[in-house]
Amino acid sequence: MTAARRVLRAVIEYDGTAFAGSQVQPNARTVAGELEEALNRLIGERTRVRLAGRTDAGVHATGQVVAFSLPRDIAVPGLRMRLNAVLPPDLAVRSLRPASAGFDPRRDARWRVYRYRIRMNGSRRPTDRHRTLEIDDRLDVAAMRVAAARMAGHRDYASLGSDLRGRTVRHLAEVRVTRRGDLVEVVVTANAFLRRMVRSIVAILLAVGRGRLAPEAVDELLEGDRRALHGQAAPPRGLTLERVVYESADNRTRRSAGSSDAAAGQQGRTGEQGT
Repeated sequence: MTAARRVLRAVIEYDGTAFAGSQVQPNARTVAGELEEALNRLIGERTRVRLAGRTDAGVHATGQVVAFSLPRDIAVPGLRMRLNAVLPPDLAVRSLRPASAGFDPRRDARWRVYRYRIRMNGSRRPTDRHRTLEIDDRLDVAAMRVAAARMAGHRDYASLGSDLRGRTVRHLAEVRVTRRGDLVEVVVTANAFLRRMVRSIVAILLAVGRGRLAPEAVDELLEGDRRALHGQAAPPRGLTLERVVYESADNRTRRSAGSSDAAAGQQGRTGEQGT
């Protein structure tokens, strides 16, 4: 007889510098591989983890969501601290709690938020060097904001990335550019992302900020049948998966009582705060 099991949901944080990516790969150090190894050491059985989103080599996360199942006789209280004690210093479990049996961190996610950090004007911050792109140029942030506003929408984003199944339509809710001194941040929110999509967006915005591309040219790039800027993408070190948003139980109850999907989607967008 199969032992009863429970599903747990964790929020994890990692410095992606020394990882080959988030998903398990043969002969490579990955986020999922390290987490599965830690679970194996604690409970004595191989446990598969599922992630909310795939991050490439060098990309970081402060709000990646994972799910895995454990035998019910494994105590949940104290498990987060026990995991963190055996995990490497560049990976940590921020929170851990039970989830519904059918919880799928990828399929159930409504929004994913990424943040890309750029330090301009030759400014250097050694302690931030692994999570910030440092450039010597001065960026035209106002032009970048104009270009960013033209990117949002529900459309085919094949010019910005790829998908193994060839499904390239996405709902890009927001592309926001902010500045604090020499630090420029690009926050991107969507229901899902194509591979390299966020870094392609940042590459376009950098071209606009450097005066190499007019903000209005973004429309043509997005509508083209080829990869924008010949597939250029910003370096991974500036990118962080910051948050994954799920529908609340209250929203599900309201929707089942007659609320429209559109209304639920609008609420998700306004509730947002940045592969």
